[in-house]
Amino acid sequence: MQFIQKKQIEPYMYFKLNRIAYIFCCLFFTSCVVFQAKRVPNNNLDWSLQVPKEAKKRIILFLGDSITHGRVSYDYVNAIAKNKFFENDIVVNEGINSRLTNQLLGKLDDVEKLNPDFVFILIGTNDAKAALNEEEYKRYKSVWSLTDPVDKTSFINNLSNIAERIKTKTKASVVFISLPLLGEDPSSIPFQQAKAYACYTKQIAKDRGLDYLPFFETLESKIFEEIKRGFHPRSYESGVWSMYWTILRYYSTTQTWDDLSSSNGYYFLTDGIHLNERAGKILESMILEKLK
Repeated sequence: MQFIQKKQIEPYMYFKLNRIAYIFCCLFFTSCVVFQAKRVPNNNLDWSLQVPKEAKKRIILFLGDSITHGRVSYDYVNAIAKNKFFENDIVVNEGINSRLTNQLLGKLDDVEKLNPDFVFILIGTNDAKAALNEEEYKRYKSVWSLTDPVDKTSFINNLSNIAERIKTKTKASVVFISLPLLGEDPSSIPFQQAKAYACYTKQIAKDRGLDYLPFFETLESKIFEEIKRGFHPRSYESGVWSMYWTILRYYSTTQTWDDLSSSNGYYFLTDGIHLNERAGKILESMILEKLK
């Protein structure tokens, strides 16, 4: 009788233990992916302030959000840092996932302390997204504990203050870069939103006599060329599932950003927001041309 009861219990126990082990493995794996995606660049602004400065070395600083951070997008900053042309320079990556212009303002004291030779600023995608709808805004409100609205006015004011302060308080040559596409369907509202924010960026650079790299405009022109060849553009859709799923696949498989981009139906973007290698290389070449 005891033997029969044991046989009845064992399959259930094995199932329960296997399920617990499976859940644990999933949670552990997901945590590892999240850690990889959020890992702060080793050559960030805090690090650069601790590095002894050498008179012959130029300091090239990149300020931005996840597109500059390079953990969930093609890492154009790392590619530039590895270029032999800049082997005697200090390349600093101050990009952070989900950053808005308001959060970038909080890093300007450190930018002044660093006093770099060049500052490339690529930001605005999250401002543009947060201004799209209430759902997007609430996500950023949760991440950054926002109390003020995020809209066209806040973006222009913040970016203007960033431009003015770096220009007047450092020796840096300041270069603004327009944000990339937001989705790839030119007729969609997110795409037009990104286009408007690119125009604001261009105007701020012009008003303050700063250099400007037309990244959005370049990608827009090329996406129209692809559409003429028969490409069916996909628009950006609010929500984080596509982004998280793409990141999970990147860190758990051998797929490249370009592979994931194609499987998601995009040409330049991986998830409607971030850059694949095709787009990243375009940006990289624009920056290299400016520096050289």
